[in-house]
Amino acid sequence: MITDAIAEEEQPQPGPPRQVQEDIEADRSRVTKLEQQARTLIRQRPVVAVLAAAGIGYLVARLVSGGTRRA
Repeated sequence: MITDAIAEEEQPQPGPPRQVQEDIEADRSRVTKLEQQARTLIRQRPVVAVLAAAGIGYLVARLVSGGTRRA
């Protein structure tokens, strides 16, 4: 009787629903395509890629430090 209750509690849980798995696969596909596009841009126009990264870094730094540097 007790072992039956324990056996019922220890049954593996079913995996995520099929829709969740499909969503994860779709997201993974989009990220892979975005990565390929980024790599292509970096190979074709390395100067533009470096300038874009520097610009994004500058904007992020301004946003982060803007909240702490108010005099």
